[in-house]
Amino acid sequence: MAWSSYAHLPNREDEYWKILSNLKNGMSIAEADKIIADIKGKEKVQHHYRSNLAKIGLFDIIDRKIFLNYNVEKLAIKKSYLKKILLECVLDCDNAEFNILKTIIRQEQTYNLEKIVDCLIQKHPELEKNNLIRWMRPVVKLFKYADYLEKENGYGKFLQDSYLELSKELGKVIALEYVDKELKKIDNSYEIISCLENLLMNGKMKFKIELLMMPTWATQNKVYKINGDYYTHIRIKANLV
Repeated sequence: MAWSSYAHLPNREDEYWKILSNLKNGMSIAEADKIIADIKGKEKVQHHYRSNLAKIGLFDIIDRKIFLNYNVEKLAIKKSYLKKILLECVLDCDNAEFNILKTIIRQEQTYNLEKIVDCLIQKHPELEKNNLIRWMRPVVKLFKYADYLEKENGYGKFLQDSYLELSKELGKVIALEYVDKELKKIDNSYEIISCLENLLMNGKMKFKIELLMMPTWATQNKVYKINGDYYTHIRIKANLV
């Protein structure tokens, strides 16, 4: 695990906004480095500051130029858009470090750095605590700035609200397709697949949510691939919130 790969991420939410709102599509990496250095009050910065931002998906680097994965014009005039940008990065990052951190933060329900590091060391005692604290501080702050826990905790409520809007009570079998449509009425960015995959990472949820694959002769509803298996319907058996 390469926790040091994130050690040069910004440490302040305002720093993210200042850097990201000043980058431009197609600018050279030298120009991007100059912006980062200016905002950090340095004459120049190592490439790690830029590459860490690219590593979490904020932009791509092609032919020594950067190409943004967010709407910089919108960010420049709407600072609150930053949370959505950072949250998308956190949710989309599918690597060992981020997946471990997502699990710990969700299970412990905290952004407390020392507690998170202690949980990690319990599973990987070969890791050195002081180094981990230094390396992980910026990435834990990223999760906090993205309101990751708030989003994760919201999944259960939003899924249940959408389900109950159709079923009126727990325990009924409802097509995933219809629940997905109700979810999108709450927030168009919500998707039934990512919602369920995130919820089912919590072992307790597996006893509350039942996914079913109806035979083709029994349904014409859309089929969804969730955690590698195929399903058409859902039954929520117990309260998710």
